[in-house]
Amino acid sequence: MARTTQTLAPLQKAGAEPFVAQPTDHTALTEAFTGAHGVYVMVQPNYIPDSPDFLAHQKRIVDTMVTALASAGIRRIVTLSSWGADKPEGTGPVVGLHYLEEQVDFLDAAVTHLRAGYFMENLLGCVRPEGVVAPFDADIAMPFVAAADIGHAAAETLIAPTQAIPGHPEIVEIQGERDLSMREATQVIGKLTGRPDLRYVRQSTDEFAAEQRAAGVSAGVAVLMVQVANAINSGHTRALQPRSARTTTPTSIESFVTNVLLPQGIKAPA
Repeated sequence: MARTTQTLAPLQKAGAEPFVAQPTDHTALTEAFTGAHGVYVMVQPNYIPDSPDFLAHQKRIVDTMVTALASAGIRRIVTLSSWGADKPEGTGPVVGLHYLEEQVDFLDAAVTHLRAGYFMENLLGCVRPEGVVAPFDADIAMPFVAAADIGHAAAETLIAPTQAIPGHPEIVEIQGERDLSMREATQVIGKLTGRPDLRYVRQSTDEFAAEQRAAGVSAGVAVLMVQVANAINSGHTRALQPRSARTTTPTSIESFVTNVLLPQGIKAPA
């Protein structure tokens, strides 16, 4: 499922049945869900920078999606959630995923919520001439996760037997290959891009918010982005499950830098 046929073309070529649907189109979603043995659902993990009310946008998508799942009679659901989704407030857009979990849990379905850690892809916007820049404390360990690994985990979860039953959802954290601080991630990026002296620059949240606003981000979305940083720095957002074979995914930060950052031309400046 996607919002455009162009996005679906490679999957259709591989044998998938395509459905084009806007995320708030109940009729189109119900048509796509009908007949499925299981469904993997998400609310877009990226922001809409100029959104006047991003949390309301998330809730509209969730409400439409949940009613469509009910209309189609889906009995197996896997969601893309996030670390921090156990909290009802103070976590930025993750509050919308807390709402997603709550609403899906009301359905007559076996539900697994995949709470993904900090996306490695976020590093794509952090490498700058002055160093790796972000609003996180330098030495807080975070579960860095590659998006591709989340997709594999979702597929495996849909295929495998589950102990989840209606009314009793399963929570699985996706914690990446290992925990890393931003300082450690910066050292890896520096080493693999030929700049071992690359430094981590910790922005204040005021600097971070001002930069976002200058780039055209709405005031409401900027507040949510600051909440993300504050929640991670304070430990309000944190991994809750012990690391295990199921919560650990294969892509290392070294592999991600080599196979994703470098091919996209992300290099430490000379």
